[in-house]
Amino acid sequence: MKFIHLLILFLVFSSCKKESATLTFSEINILKETTTTIEINMPKAIGKGQAAEKINTTLNTFVCNALHIDASMEKKETLEESIQDFNNAYANFNTFISEELKEELPKWEALIDGEVIYNKVDFACIAMNSSINTGAANSSLLLRFFNFDTNTGNLLTTKDLINNVEEFTTLVEKYYNKEVNSTFTDADNLLNDNQFQLPETLGFSEEGVIILYDNFSVGAFEKEIVEFTIPYQVANTYLKI
Repeated sequence: MKFIHLLILFLVFSSCKKESATLTFSEINILKETTTTIEINMPKAIGKGQAAEKINTTLNTFVCNALHIDASMEKKETLEESIQDFNNAYANFNTFISEELKEELPKWEALIDGEVIYNKVDFACIAMNSSINTGAANSSLLLRFFNFDTNTGNLLTTKDLINNVEEFTTLVEKYYNKEVNSTFTDADNLLNDNQFQLPETLGFSEEGVIILYDNFSVGAFEKEIVEFTIPYQVANTYLKI
């Protein structure tokens, strides 16, 4: 009987330990409309431990990098400082343009969004995107997935997530070719231009592994986004998570 009691206590403890690794998230919402328009909607990990702190630091860094426009200025480390940095960059450039062209710049806009798209025990995937318009014909768009070990808050790389990167790349290429062929009329001429590579980051949802190439990562398809999902029943063989 004593052994059974100890076993039950062990199972309860193990269950609680695993549950605690599933972090909860709230949301940060910021809207600043002054000389520029800045809107930020992003997740915030809840908890006093190091894991939540590290996750929030990583997400904040993405936002701060997106708002850092003027390379001559030191990049800031907090959201408020980065918002002011963006406004200062606009003010400085607007002053220069006004003196040279005798007219003011259009209002700059920065729209940054993030969402927790997968959150299980020990693992969370967060999708972040930024759209920065500094007066050009098209906004500068950046989309990234952030995969975290929720026990430690460490950011997981593709090698942490995939057990055979070479074979997984071959699988992704098959899905990619199918998607491009069904989307682009001139796909045959473009698919062979470059050696195929995985995107910089992988996404995870309830349905499967999200593969996304934005207009920076697919040079052949400028200003286009190529996105598809590989179901888990196909991808599970290659996954470490």
